[in-house]
Amino acid sequence: MPDSIHRLLFPSDIRSVPHRRLLTNIFRSLHILCFSVFFGGIFFNQDAAMLYSWLVGTVLSGLGLLAIDLYGSCILLFEVRGISVLLKMLLLLSLPLFAAQYQLWLLILLVIFSSFVSHSTRGLRHKNLLPAAWQVKLGIHQHRVESRSPSK
Repeated sequence: MPDSIHRLLFPSDIRSVPHRRLLTNIFRSLHILCFSVFFGGIFFNQDAAMLYSWLVGTVLSGLGLLAIDLYGSCILLFEVRGISVLLKMLLLLSLPLFAAQYQLWLLILLVIFSSFVSHSTRGLRHKNLLPAAWQVKLGIHQHRVESRSPSK
């Protein structure tokens, strides 16, 4: 991979989007709202056509959150948090392929999985799952994740 592309995708210091906190709060709030309505619609057996826009809103707001993190560094795609996002998006988009009686159970598993990953330790969320030999070969490294020290 050319050095300029490598630096663009995997900068030595994580970049930050201006107003990152505000943007992530907006996208996360929209994401929770859209998914909640979508989940409730599946739970209460509402018409799929009515729920389609809420599914799209869930995916688009999730993509917004993903884009903000990818701007920082594409190393995210090899970390637990990035892989889990891609897996969740794949499962959400494949939801219409599942029989109605299994869709609710799949969504319940998604909620449990999402909560577990997003509320796990920083070390687990940022754990790079790419084998060390591949990390060296690709010239990427896991960004140092500093633990928060208790305030005194």
